[in-house]
Amino acid sequence: MRIEQLLNRRIAVLGYGREGAAVQAVLRARGLQPTVCAESGAVPADVPVRIGPFDEQLLDFDLLIRSPGVPVLHPALERFRATGRPIVNPTSIWLAERPDIPVVAVTGSKGKSTTASLLAHALRAGGRRVLLAGNIGSPALEHLADEIDIAVLELSSYQLADLQGRLALGLMTRLFPEHGDWHGGVEHYYASKLRMADLLGGNPLLINAADPVLVAATEAVPGRVLANRPPRSHRCGNGLVHAGVDILQASDWALLGQHNLDNAALAFEAALELGLSADTIVAALRSFRPLPHRLEIVAADGAQRWINDSIATTPHATLAALQALHAEPIVLIAGGYVRPADWGVVIEYCRSRPLAGLVLLPNSGPGIAQEFAAAGSDCAIPMLHAADLVEAVVAAASLAGERACIVLSPGAASFPQFRDFEDRGEQFRRAVAAYRDRSTA
Repeated sequence: MRIEQLLNRRIAVLGYGREGAAVQAVLRARGLQPTVCAESGAVPADVPVRIGPFDEQLLDFDLLIRSPGVPVLHPALERFRATGRPIVNPTSIWLAERPDIPVVAVTGSKGKSTTASLLAHALRAGGRRVLLAGNIGSPALEHLADEIDIAVLELSSYQLADLQGRLALGLMTRLFPEHGDWHGGVEHYYASKLRMADLLGGNPLLINAADPVLVAATEAVPGRVLANRPPRSHRCGNGLVHAGVDILQASDWALLGQHNLDNAALAFEAALELGLSADTIVAALRSFRPLPHRLEIVAADGAQRWINDSIATTPHATLAALQALHAEPIVLIAGGYVRPADWGVVIEYCRSRPLAGLVLLPNSGPGIAQEFAAAGSDCAIPMLHAADLVEAVVAAASLAGERACIVLSPGAASFPQFRDFEDRGEQFRRAVAAYRDRSTA
């Protein structure tokens, strides 16, 4: 839906996070006066606002613009939708306003930020003017007037659930259960991710063929390309192979873990599809630096390392971190928001590669401890509980030997203790720095 189609309508913007604020600013610049409706939070004094639960008052409006954090299946939105009135996704507005820009969309249960960033980095190395936006960086709507050759949009399931528009190319990294509380179940979560195929309309969808769940879920998708599998570019052992030639080894770049080589294989194949040479792409991969809060080394003391993987909001993501660091003794800091989560995948891994220690955070920490304890002697590891990250860092150091790797990979969402995973990662960084300062004083 284009902005001109919003004229002379009573508009509510649901939520005032990054996307909601961007929508409000864009519409007001075009002379519109939308009302912000938020269930909580602060809104600037000069913005018309209603604070309180979403209810029948939404029916006062002709059209709703839904920020990604507002569940698409919220009962109040369902009632509004039943009247035939539209609920619009902010990114849909950008797609309608900029049909001149080819759009590459990247999604997945893990690895979408890194994959999108790798691709954008390669395209820039190839001389393209690239917008990298969406779930990473800034909302697309903040870039309506930018001079762009191509857009790389990282899209979450929250954004894809009701997105409208046309995509030129799609990438999917992994698929496993996540955000069940927001989606009301794994089926809706998977369906939201797979809406990307509808938006592609038969254009190529590159999937990580090393993920059997993703392969099975996309079997009937027109335009599906099994990337990260021969004869396409693919991970082989600890490196990447293209056209039968080794093009990158794990030691050649800065990212940790085989899952990041899978991400690189997807980005490599997409960049080839978009006209870049293999040499340009490989050089870009070698110069790429890890994103913050994703297996980020924040400190090192000899053979001991402190690693910030705050982005890990599910046990599957925590498992990927443990696999990436498999050669080292690991003290894991885990726990956070309580929601359904399959810690069994981590526990099974730890049967063959036991942790050196486990430090557990509120609120899900006690439940995780019970699952490890119930697993029996194979997972009998030292466990400590901490009230916050400052205590967790001290506790982890007490369990770590000189060669241990201390990893914050929570396997849980950050709220209510933290604003978001970035805030959690920054607080971990500060807690580590403070601990090291005290230790060397």
